Amino acid sequence: MPVIIEQILQVIGALIVGAAVGYEREIKNKPAGFFTFTLVCVGSCLIAILQKNLVNDTTAQILANPELANVLKVDQGRVIAQVVSGIGFLGAGTIIHNRGNVKGITTAAMLWLVSGLGLMIGTGGINNYIIAATTSIIILPISFFTRKLSDSLARHRKVRRIRVIFQDSYEKQLFDNLASQGVVVRKTYLLNKSVQDDVHLKESIIYFSIATNRTFEDVLNQLSMQEYIIEISEA
Repeated sequence: MPVIIEQILQVIGALIVGAAVGYEREIKNKPAGFFTFTLVCVGSCLIAILQKNLVNDTTAQILANPELANVLKVDQGRVIAQVVSGIGFLGAGTIIHNRGNVKGITTAAMLWLVSGLGLMIGTGGINNYIIAATTSIIILPISFFTRKLSDSLARHRKVRRIRVIFQDSYEKQLFDNLASQGVVVRKTYLLNKSVQDDVHLKESIIYFSIATNRTFEDVLNQLSMQEYIIEISEA
């Protein structure tokens, strides 16, 4: 196969791999998405191809002019090394620090990975192609799976807060009702106690998370139908 055809196919391969990984990031609404990953992978591939062409051109000149052997020098890894270090700058730009929460680390790592895939494709060789393809086949399903897992964990870990006024004598029934809905009570704060029409009332803030597939609205609706609940709202 002519070298130029092989290199064009390498660029197309890098485009496909970068687009596939970028699409996965795009549907997760991450800082870097489809186009960014495609550009990084194709760009890395182009730099790897450039490195190979520089080496091949230098080798051809030395073979044609042996007297230049001590004059012409080329480092096979110099240009590629700049990609490996330089991609860290781009990855750092995707990491967002907000109120003590750090986001974008996975996207930065994926950018670093996809640049490596682009370099492998651009460097060429059947072994590199197989490794790049295998890596893509392994990483993408894992990433899709972790998306579902992280969404599920985030839903179960999310702490919601409600303000509820209820009849004091029914406090046990209130928490039994929450438990029956798969609600895990994290903590409660007593806001006020009062008496209305000889009925003792308690006003509390309840922090909880939902360990089932029920929604926050389902929990509120279920509680609001109980006769001992006087008032309930999201706090």
